[in-house]
Amino acid sequence: MRGLISTFVACGLAVALTASGDTPPTPAPAEGPAARAGGTIDRAWGHVSATVSEALLMTRVRVALLERLKEDGLRVTIEVQGPDVELSGAVEHSANVQLAERVAASVSGVRAVHSRVTVALAGQTVEPPVAHVLGKVERSLGDALLEARVKARLLSELGKVAFDVEVSCAGGVVTLAGTVPDADRHRVATGVARSTSGVKEVRDRLTVQP
Repeated sequence: MRGLISTFVACGLAVALTASGDTPPTPAPAEGPAARAGGTIDRAWGHVSATVSEALLMTRVRVALLERLKEDGLRVTIEVQGPDVELSGAVEHSANVQLAERVAASVSGVRAVHSRVTVALAGQTVEPPVAHVLGKVERSLGDALLEARVKARLLSELGKVAFDVEVSCAGGVVTLAGTVPDADRHRVATGVARSTSGVKEVRDRLTVQP
């Protein structure tokens, strides 16, 4: 399965999935607690496609970029196909052009990195849409990093179920929205969010499918 593209804008983490080709799916990741809970194993777990591992890899790259590039990490777009990563975007600090590629390459599971990250031209606006003042940049960076960490953990524990869980963060308060297939995975999702370092509060707006 190929074609997972993720665009990270402001404090939101958006994952868009498209599939093409007839490549056989790769083996599913090892089952986490969510898949083993209470006899409610997702019958489709064995058919989880490579998009789960791609989404997890993308999210881990995002976390690494935010940790090392700070607010410039918000300006980098990540595309993942299998173990290969492509970076693009314009950053403010020239040192981060090469650093972005090195950071992405250092993430476990990444095979190759192709970077088209450039330095913003003179007069080019490179601030994220929400970053009008320094304080707001710092808050959005912290929230974005926290969102990415929560999402990465959800993908590890819930697999494809995490695609239906929306994560948003403001001031360390994480909101979970969307749907989960059963009460067991509802508990896992909220537990993951609450146990993630830096989360001050979890607002649970998840719906359990009937």
